[in-house]
Amino acid sequence: MPHHTKFSHNWLNRTDTEGRNVNTWLKQGDSISTFKCTLCKTCDLDCSNQGWAAIVQHMKTKLHLENMPSLKNNSIISIESLKQPTSSTDGVISIPQLKLGNTKRPITFDFQEQVTKAEAVWALTVAQRGYSFNSRDEIGDVFRHMFPDSKIAQEFSMQSRKTSYVLSHGLGSYFHQELVKCLKRSVKFVLCFDEQTNNQDRHATAAILKTAIIDSLKADGLELNQLLMLGRDSPFINLSLENIIDNEMKKIGSGLLKLGGCHLHVAHNGFKAVLWEPLHEYFLVYLPVNQKVQVQNNDRYERIKETLTSYVIKIRLQFVLFLCENIFDRFLTLFQQEAPLIHVLHSELSSLYRLVLLQFLKTDYAGDKVGGCLLDLDFKLNEKQLNNKHIRIGEETRKLLNHLTQQEREKVFEDVKKIYHTTAEYLKKNLPLKNSFLSDVQILHPSYRSVEYSDEIVRIARAVPGLLSEREIDYSRDEWLIYSLDNNIDEKWYIKKKKKDCSGTELIIYHRIDYYWNKVLNIKTANGFAKYPTLSKLIKNILIIPHGNADVERGFSINENLVPENRSKLSCLSINGLRSTYDGVKFIGNGSSHKVPINREIIKSIKMSYSLYKKDIQSKKKVSENSEKENIERQQAVEMCKQALQEEDELLLKQKTLQSELHEATSIIADASARLQLAIKQKDNLEIHRSTILIDGGNTKSKAVNEQLSKVTENLIQIQRKRKNNFGQQQQKRQKTLTDESIILN
Repeated sequence: MPHHTKFSHNWLNRTDTEGRNVNTWLKQGDSISTFKCTLCKTCDLDCSNQGWAAIVQHMKTKLHLENMPSLKNNSIISIESLKQPTSSTDGVISIPQLKLGNTKRPITFDFQEQVTKAEAVWALTVAQRGYSFNSRDEIGDVFRHMFPDSKIAQEFSMQSRKTSYVLSHGLGSYFHQELVKCLKRSVKFVLCFDEQTNNQDRHATAAILKTAIIDSLKADGLELNQLLMLGRDSPFINLSLENIIDNEMKKIGSGLLKLGGCHLHVAHNGFKAVLWEPLHEYFLVYLPVNQKVQVQNNDRYERIKETLTSYVIKIRLQFVLFLCENIFDRFLTLFQQEAPLIHVLHSELSSLYRLVLLQFLKTDYAGDKVGGCLLDLDFKLNEKQLNNKHIRIGEETRKLLNHLTQQEREKVFEDVKKIYHTTAEYLKKNLPLKNSFLSDVQILHPSYRSVEYSDEIVRIARAVPGLLSEREIDYSRDEWLIYSLDNNIDEKWYIKKKKKDCSGTELIIYHRIDYYWNKVLNIKTANGFAKYPTLSKLIKNILIIPHGNADVERGFSINENLVPENRSKLSCLSINGLRSTYDGVKFIGNGSSHKVPINREIIKSIKMSYSLYKKDIQSKKKVSENSEKENIERQQAVEMCKQALQEEDELLLKQKTLQSELHEATSIIADASARLQLAIKQKDNLEIHRSTILIDGGNTKSKAVNEQLSKVTENLIQIQRKRKNNFGQQQQKRQKTLTDESIILN
């Protein structure tokens, strides 16, 4: 094949390995010698050297083969908006959801597949509604009585066991694999996590969490360097985990984007700091001193009554209510949403902290400060404090002050200032207002569409580890400049509508930020190529960054609904299947089970679920049998070990006795030898004869004892070696069993 081959539009008339026209996924790239696969969402692939052979080679890649089923089912995944969006003045409009849209004609099923489809919809409903499996046992009979003229109802069969394995081995597995496929096609992804304490009220260690995360990624075939960041809350264990994962990624030339913990927790804990002083004084100071009898008798009614009749406590609680409604409520409500809000996080955190400061500081000191400059303020300077007349405590609170003495009023204002200082101190310590990345990503808002922010887009591109090459970072600046001057961007892409409030003030209701960028990034050049390919890659990976951990924590409520206390016998597979299916219904069916498009892959997963379930049962049975066999062998080994130890003890005792006898024989020989030498000097023939007899007897005894001692020692060595080998074999068998169990369970 000659070099510099151009993309031929005649290739679009050819068929792929499945006999389908390649024009369903093949298109020319941005240059005349490249091509793209829309199915795999590739960048430009070179065909200048191999020509059509390069396209054939791409057809055989693992990713392309995995994506082919979506063409078989005539379906694609697209992002659409809800028909009835929830609007707000905070710029959050319409919630995009993943939908499975048909690209050709609707799928036709034969009768048996229609029955399976009905069973699929019912299983989806069970997961989405949190129905128990046992309560569905007679649902087939119910449907047959309700719809006697329906052939599908006559064949419908979903007892508790079938519902269980359809969810655990069918639908749950299907949705999990669809998620994994989506992640594999992504350049980066974010892992948000949280955990609940165990029965001992303990959290898992950072090392355990790290192993669980990395093992899970490996099990699904996901690369660690695809991980963009960890969405987490703020305990030290999670901070340690972030550092451990980051170190692991640095070993492979990557790293994590670090933006701190959940900022909702920071704001919430700042509000808790407000509550602490009044409640602390009330329960630990006020009641024990003023209501000793009630405290001792634990009379709750009297304590509540005393609280309601105490104007000091009432004023403090009214002040807390003022803080909640006027400072923290809006921020916490805004960032409880699922919409991408990372681009407004810095400005909202800045506004929150400035608002707190302006409650007790002079306006000329804090009013014009933003971002990191707010953190540089010394909010404890006496000359910058508002006096009691101007400090903000709320009108309702101030009215109640009329019921207090002057001394009581002064004490209330002292407490108010202390509360404000405590709140400000906590926020100053924990808010990331000097984080340049969070400050820079504000430019994603449409109002920042200007050439003056080209440096910010470059800093953003540099900050994301392992996402863009140096050349792409340069491209990002160029594309931002083009974007800033683009006349094709319509105001309707970011402004949903304008309206006036009761006072005649104009209010602007914005689209979600991802709605806006979806419009912008889909702009094509005159040649039909993407106008902003590098910005697309960058911004899509920025908008997946979480602004808090609310989504994850909502998952705990979902889990409790799916697995209440009366469903304690559910296996991990069933629980995971329920949750995966629940999420599938949420994102693909907009929360409605009947809106989930049933394709052939779902039908196939349900039909295969029973065989997978049986295989799983057999595997677990094999594990159980192997475990039982191992226990028997272990018991036998223990008995053998006991017997060997007993024999070893007997041999050691015998060895000790023989060594004693050898010592005696040696002593006799030594003593007789001395007597012999003396008898020879004295020429005492009788003594010479006696000594010689003793020496001969001692030698005979010593020889016999040495022979026995040698045999005992040899037997002892053999027993010890046998015991050691037996222990080693048991360890190897145990390790193999654990490995097999792990493979089966995974």
